[in-house]
Amino acid sequence: MLEPAAEDKNSPALPRLQSPMQEVSHTILPTPWRSRSLRDAVVFLLGVVVFGIAYTQAPLYYSNQNQYFLHGLARAGRGFLHEDWLANTLDPTPVFSAGVALTERYLHEYFFYAYFLLLLGLYFYSLIGIADFIARGGRLAWWCLAVLLVGIHAGLARWASVRLVGVDYPWYFQAGLAGQYILGFGLQPSVFGVFLLASIHAFLRDRPRAAAAWASLGAVVHSTYLLGAALLVASYMAILFWERRPREALITGTLALLLVSPVVLFLLVVFAPSSAEEFAQAQWLLAHFRIPHHAVPARWFDGVAALQLAWLGAAVSLAWGTRLFPVLLIPSLLALLLTLVQLATGSNTLALLFPWRISAVLIPAATAVVLGRLVGGLSPWLEARPPAERRVIGAACGTVLAAFAAGGLAINYLGLAYYTDPAELPLLEFARQHKAAGQTYLLPVEVPRLGAGRRGSISTSFLPPLRRDTGHQLISVDLQRFRLATGVPIYVDFKSIPYKDVEVLEWHRRLEWTQDIYKRLTADDPAVPSELAGEGITHVVVPAKLAIRSGALELVHADEAYRVYRVHQPPGAGSRP
Repeated sequence: MLEPAAEDKNSPALPRLQSPMQEVSHTILPTPWRSRSLRDAVVFLLGVVVFGIAYTQAPLYYSNQNQYFLHGLARAGRGFLHEDWLANTLDPTPVFSAGVALTERYLHEYFFYAYFLLLLGLYFYSLIGIADFIARGGRLAWWCLAVLLVGIHAGLARWASVRLVGVDYPWYFQAGLAGQYILGFGLQPSVFGVFLLASIHAFLRDRPRAAAAWASLGAVVHSTYLLGAALLVASYMAILFWERRPREALITGTLALLLVSPVVLFLLVVFAPSSAEEFAQAQWLLAHFRIPHHAVPARWFDGVAALQLAWLGAAVSLAWGTRLFPVLLIPSLLALLLTLVQLATGSNTLALLFPWRISAVLIPAATAVVLGRLVGGLSPWLEARPPAERRVIGAACGTVLAAFAAGGLAINYLGLAYYTDPAELPLLEFARQHKAAGQTYLLPVEVPRLGAGRRGSISTSFLPPLRRDTGHQLISVDLQRFRLATGVPIYVDFKSIPYKDVEVLEWHRRLEWTQDIYKRLTADDPAVPSELAGEGITHVVVPAKLAIRSGALELVHADEAYRVYRVHQPPGAGSRP
């Protein structure tokens, strides 16, 4: 931290913490890179190329992408997605959707991979900067730090962990509590939490206004970062006041407020309660029915979460005496306080603000701190090695980095992660080839037992695909990609959800109706065809093992996994808007 201004002899002494300007003199980055702009460019490119490839990413479109890309792709004119019910609900991430629409319309979907690589580069650059601030050392220490940071995030290490012990343990060093994370499997709004890490890095360089801008931009893209950005900016302001720089503190806070004001206004107006009762019902459904693994502490807190908090506590203690100490401590304490308030009140609204989501930023920062201290401690020993040994160690670091990158390429090329169900492909191809305006497909709906089973959160990116009818508490991969892979609207699914209260209630109604109608499809209920037509459904997808007995449904496709039936419109049948 910058030294406080000259003190009155009668005033209490302020602690003398490390100045951010000392970062340059104590940097562990190699001497030829002391030109900051060149150094920054090299580190960022290393992050994009080596870290980005080693990390891996899922093929388009996977998991949450099937929700967050829907509005943008529908707006850009992909297939007939503009007719999909969910695509016409209120969009909670309009900035992200606008980027998706522009890319789809004027570029190519492969650019989505490139965007993620750039964000991975910024992530690596920010973590290196945080670790560099905290460490002391030389050239070899920097390369060892790079190896450790790449290795703990590498797809190869995560794949090996799953194969050896069945759990993706390296993931817990980058993910926050409650199954919330920054990077994940690929491009989605949560990845822009990288901007909050860039914010911390900028503040450590004594650029508080840039820090406020980075944090605010993360919240602009994904509004669930609003609270986390506010906690970070509050810590920056507190530190600046402590340093007796009140004008800079006020400018920093005002800039952040101005940048996020449009988002806050948008949320208050567009997602305002339709009524007190509908809002309360929708909040309960989201918190306890759809995402209890994110929103209910009793569901996500377990021994691993406790160890993650201990890891964060260790990093805070290792940052003592530096400007990073209050940057980590203040948001942690504020988030803890808000979590305790949520536990005491049981507020679903506060639970859906996710006060613990800031951990998705603080945990990777903590990993950078711990690794930075580690390599800083090893640096004297490394620098004392004979030149021949130093060259061997440097070559070994380069070899390991190359191996992690090669492992990432192999995982993506061989399909060793981010599994989907290949049995769906004939169905997807049929729907894609025969899509037409006015179609709506009814898909089987599975409602997993999210509020049951073991507590805690896991990463499923490297696990075998989760299938239907296995009794697990997680969401299966079956047919999640149907909309975006085919360009055909569907009636409803469990994975993709709206956020406006009345739309959440309608989503829940559709789920219940769908579960009921599939039970009645096997009983030759004469009311089923008119109900299907009344809901605007033109095609019904059923598992191949399910026997349909309605003469009003015409079989138009069959494969080993699924069958598709066309719904004949009964005379005078209307359609649900």
